[in-house]
Amino acid sequence: MFYVRLNKLRIIKNGDLLGKGEIQFMSFINQSNDSFPDLNEFFETNDENRKKEIIKDAVSKVIQSRILLTINKVKDKSIITFGDTGYIVYKENKIPKDFSWQIIAVDLDKKTRDTAGLIKSILTDANISTITKAIEILAKTSNPISGAVVELSKLVTGIILDLAKNKKDDQVGYFLASFIEKLDYPNGIRDRQDVPDLTGNMFVDYSIFGYEDYALKGIESLK
Repeated sequence: MFYVRLNKLRIIKNGDLLGKGEIQFMSFINQSNDSFPDLNEFFETNDENRKKEIIKDAVSKVIQSRILLTINKVKDKSIITFGDTGYIVYKENKIPKDFSWQIIAVDLDKKTRDTAGLIKSILTDANISTITKAIEILAKTSNPISGAVVELSKLVTGIILDLAKNKKDDQVGYFLASFIEKLDYPNGIRDRQDVPDLTGNMFVDYSIFGYEDYALKGIESLK
């Protein structure tokens, strides 16, 4: 089993001029090969229409992976905790070889779109063309699939932030990280505190915990 747990968030400025804000956190975690098997075909086909279909499906998967947390009455210099056990934002039966993780925090002035509405807003011809061209550039890299997943997530969250800005929702934080098993959690465990985000306004405490079910693994090896 594999878990990613959010333990604590620290916010410097809440983005609200009146003192207390309603902040929505969106967490996105995606594996490369397991979450987006069609990306292999993306880099092999020359059919532009098929490429756009694959990107539309991938974008939908990124959005559907999000976990929403809305916290009311958040002040400047707030520390947001999730009980004494934290909050699991991702779990999987197997330990992934790599994954990307993003957390967006916005101060809400209006209600954020639901998943279906958000997918509809993002899957415009202009957005899909932009994302397709950006992913195509990665074809010459040594590991285009992993790079594509990270780039996909970044592009999708960038569009979400633009949509929020258009609704007068202010960005409070943006955490972006990519993890590799052999480098970042070789023993299945990683625990970090007060990790700064890209804005310098949000700090994240998180834990990664993974373990192999050796009994099940032994049974599968006999098949």
